[in-house]
Amino acid sequence: MCSMIIELLDLPRRLIRDQVAIETCPHAGFLSPRDPECRVCETRLECDWLFHNDEFAALSEKPVDALLDALESSVHYVDACITFAHHDRRTCACELCSWLEQAKKAQALSRTSVESPSRSVSELK
Repeated sequence: MCSMIIELLDLPRRLIRDQVAIETCPHAGFLSPRDPECRVCETRLECDWLFHNDEFAALSEKPVDALLDALESSVHYVDACITFAHHDRRTCACELCSWLEQAKKAQALSRTSVESPSRSVSELK
C-alpha cells in the first residue's frame, strides 16, 4: 500500500513544482519556515507540501497515515487543477483525470483495508 501511495505522489509533486516560481524563490523552492518571506509567500502551502513529500523526504519510512494525508492533499490539489481546466471527469482520460480516479481508488482501498478487522495497519505497509 505504501509503495502505491508513494508512486501516486509523483504526479502532484510535478504539478506543484511547476507552480512554484523556483527561479525567483530565494530558497529555490525549499521551504524555510523561519524566513518571514516564506510565511507570506503565495506558494507557501505548495512549498510546505514539497518539503514534506519530495523524493528526498524518506517517504518509504513514513507511516501509512502520513502518506494517506499527503495523498488526501494531493487529491484536493489535482481536483482543483481539473476544475480550473474545466475537464469533464466522467469522460476525460487525460493524465490528471486518470490520476484522480486512481488516487480515489487507492483512498477507498486504504479505508477498506484499515476498517477490515482481519487486517492490521502493519499489513498495509
